[in-house]
Amino acid sequence: MNEKIFVLTSQRKTTNHILHLILSVLTGGLWLIVWLIAASNNNSYNKQLDKQINQIMQYKTRGLSDSETYLKINADKANSDVYQGRVIFVVIAAVFAYFYFR
Repeated sequence: MNEKIFVLTSQRKTTNHILHLILSVLTGGLWLIVWLIAASNNNSYNKQLDKQINQIMQYKTRGLSDSETYLKINADKANSDVYQGRVIFVVIAAVFAYFYFR
């Protein structure tokens, strides 16, 4: 799992603020939109990586081995996918019921 943490840490994205500042000045501020989108996307991506790293560290600090940690993480992902599927089903069923009984 230490290798997984290293790989996740090395995948972090950074925003080149100096470049975006120069482009914003050259384009009269129009580049600010691109800058904000890029910074937001990078921040969101880095938060997802941090969540994965924290999940690994949480299980490792409990004293679990690498294989146990791997199994727990896969089980958590499977549970999350099932929960997400149930939420989508309930939302679709509610929309269908609304239009059906309207």
